[in-house]
Amino acid sequence: MHGFITGVFSFIKNILYFFRLVCVFCILMLLLYWIQNLTHASWEWIGFIKPFLDFLLTEANKIYSVSFDLWGAVFELKYLSALIILVVAAFVFKALGFLVCALEGLYRGTRMLCKKTEETLFNNRMQSESEKNELKLTKYNVLIKTQIKKKFSHQELAINIEEQNKIMNDFIQTKTSVSPMQFSGAFLYQFNNFSNIDMVLDVLFKLINSSAPLDYNIAIQVGDNFKQLGKLLELENWGKVAIAADTAYRYKFNTTHRYEVSQIGLFQHGDSTLEVHEFKPIL
Repeated sequence: MHGFITGVFSFIKNILYFFRLVCVFCILMLLLYWIQNLTHASWEWIGFIKPFLDFLLTEANKIYSVSFDLWGAVFELKYLSALIILVVAAFVFKALGFLVCALEGLYRGTRMLCKKTEETLFNNRMQSESEKNELKLTKYNVLIKTQIKKKFSHQELAINIEEQNKIMNDFIQTKTSVSPMQFSGAFLYQFNNFSNIDMVLDVLFKLINSSAPLDYNIAIQVGDNFKQLGKLLELENWGKVAIAADTAYRYKFNTTHRYEVSQIGLFQHGDSTLEVHEFKPIL
């Protein structure tokens, strides 16, 4: 439909431009016809347009029919009236051309505005649907792997990692009321309220910032993508709470944010690339 409308505008502009050229041509022919009559010449080649010129002069004579003799030649001002008619007609066609261009510009501007409005409404609708879909993702998993910090790794200190892990798990269970499970040599915690993840992050960062002899490799994944959760842990971002891009995106839709998300980097894993971020406390 848009192509048809723009085609109509182009056709009308071309027609009006053609009529302007016709008016200019008729003006030239009328001047030559006037010269022929003043000189009493007989130019046969002008005969093709003579009927039109005679008709135009007859109508012009009704408007202004004054004539006078000058040096033996009769000057009829109907020719001048006819010239004025043709000049006015040429300007009218030119003005109509400007009007058509203005209407075309108005049409294109209105169409562009409608298109932008439609795109904005579509984007808002898609954003709203995306937000609804993201808010449906309430389950998330926390996977924690531990090791003894290097400064506590001397044999004479005899740090019992199993005992330290028990202290850690008891602390998390007390704070969150969630019991750990074993998963790939790490501790898995499953939660059902992502909107309240800041409370869990408070607990995790207390562990990271504590004086305990453990170092923590923590990964969080929204949903049940345990494969991606395992990949995050394999990157061994010790002392950080690592998340993938989809979890970072889901966090944006929480109503409160006590933590910010910062990108760690892009990591190649087989044929795929994993975009890794981390939670950081907002200072």
